[in-house]
Amino acid sequence: MDPSTVVAAGPSNIPPPTIAKSADKRPENTKKRRPKRKRIASEAGTSVAGEHAEADSLHVAVGAEGWSAPWLETLGTTSYESKQQRLHDEIVAFFNYISPTPDETHARGMVIAQINEIATRRFRGASVETFGSVAQNLYLPDGDTDLVIRTAEPYDDERRKGALFQLAASMRNSRITRYVQVIHRARVPVISFETQPELGSLKVDISFNATDGVKAVPILRDYFDKMPALRYLVLCVKSLLSRHNLNTASSSGLSSYGVILLAINFLQVNPLKRPTADLERPLENESLGVLLTDFLLYYGKLFRYAGSVVSVSQGKVLSKKEKGWDNLNNPESLCIECMLNPENDVGRPTSKIGKIRQVFKEAHALLESYAFSSEPSAHNILGTIIAVSDATLAHRALLKDIVTSGRLSQALREVQSAAASYGGPPRRPQSSYQQFNPRYNSRSYPNGGGNDRPRNNLPSKPQPPRQHDSNQNRNLPPRPGPPPRPNYVPQGPSLAALRAAGAGTSASTSSANTNGVAGHADAGASANGGGRSAGGMRSPPRQRRKA
Repeated sequence: MDPSTVVAAGPSNIPPPTIAKSADKRPENTKKRRPKRKRIASEAGTSVAGEHAEADSLHVAVGAEGWSAPWLETLGTTSYESKQQRLHDEIVAFFNYISPTPDETHARGMVIAQINEIATRRFRGASVETFGSVAQNLYLPDGDTDLVIRTAEPYDDERRKGALFQLAASMRNSRITRYVQVIHRARVPVISFETQPELGSLKVDISFNATDGVKAVPILRDYFDKMPALRYLVLCVKSLLSRHNLNTASSSGLSSYGVILLAINFLQVNPLKRPTADLERPLENESLGVLLTDFLLYYGKLFRYAGSVVSVSQGKVLSKKEKGWDNLNNPESLCIECMLNPENDVGRPTSKIGKIRQVFKEAHALLESYAFSSEPSAHNILGTIIAVSDATLAHRALLKDIVTSGRLSQALREVQSAAASYGGPPRRPQSSYQQFNPRYNSRSYPNGGGNDRPRNNLPSKPQPPRQHDSNQNRNLPPRPGPPPRPNYVPQGPSLAALRAAGAGTSASTSSANTNGVAGHADAGASANGGGRSAGGMRSPPRQRRKA
């Protein structure tokens, strides 16, 4: 590497990457045209061409995002005897700078406490615990916060899926975040979200009853106490992988748990046979630079990925045939035995192990080719492989601002108010004997529907025939139309009937002696022949005879 590209002090001058373009042998007319993808600065610009690739291909493009080495401000211009001694001081300065600040620790602790309150309100008897890098206080400023919700009763797959969606709804409605992703088909189902800017824009992953990570916390803490160099190595390697977007298992990279296991096994095996004092007392012997260089060399070139398995529990390297983990499709895969479950391969999700090996190899080449001089001037050896992005600096400034200004406390009060108004008291789980599955709805519907509305496409319930109610239309308005005809009431005999009766009386008196029978008949005919009856009622009309 050209020494002119290295800055004496301050931010590192990292050149753009050299990316080898693969030759496309297809004819011009058969190439599939695709829209050009805009490259983001967080993507790695590493080259995986071959073993003798140029060392400068490790660097990341700095077009849209800047990278710097702010930890150099704490170092002076002291003269050093060797490059490894200077690298040791830079690693210590980087560790002190990148470690969580009191403001970052306070912000994460308050957000985790609020998530715990929401989870226990939603799920009775539940508790929230941390694991991973947060539990070891070994996380990067923009690292994820791994949480697990432990319930008193076990959850099967279907119930765990429903609980994840319920918890995601609670996080949205309590205004902790705006968007929650539920990953229920993963090996370990989780929900993933990023908190509001007023809450620090923290990345959070929550799982249900995945207790393996929690059980590993005291075991890993014991290793950190016994191996003083472990924390420095892990934080440097995580920063290197994070710069190239290879630090998460979800992106086919290497998880934090995998990095810790690799570093522990490296210190156990001691492949380059360093003195025991360099491993047990690295700060006194100033051997952190040597150990970091050996780590990159071992896992970049020397480690046999084809037939080796990293085993921390046994403190050695096992064979894949012994474990039965031979993979003919990918013989160069990374295999790491889990401490809690030896049948679990922690390195199985790391399908980008080829890129990771290339990153380690090129980082070792950069450290070895660094031009060092004994003159009393500042250097930037670690900055050739590790840098801090502008986004990370902005995130640390945001966390400091919301804590010192009181915005975090105000946002937490608003979240508590929203959670109380949405969630209410925790719901009581339904007992097994309270099983109610009605066939029909019990609600009444208008127009006399009653309970005849079917549920789940069931046939309607037969109804009895309705009885006619004569009083059901009593209160209805009158029907439009002509008024009904009143009944005829008789008022006595008419004038014609009286005249006929008087004429019949005189005729009967004059002919009473001669024709008595005829007189009676005529009197009856006169009485009835006037068209009305004796009671004054009109008789029906007679039919007229034809001539």
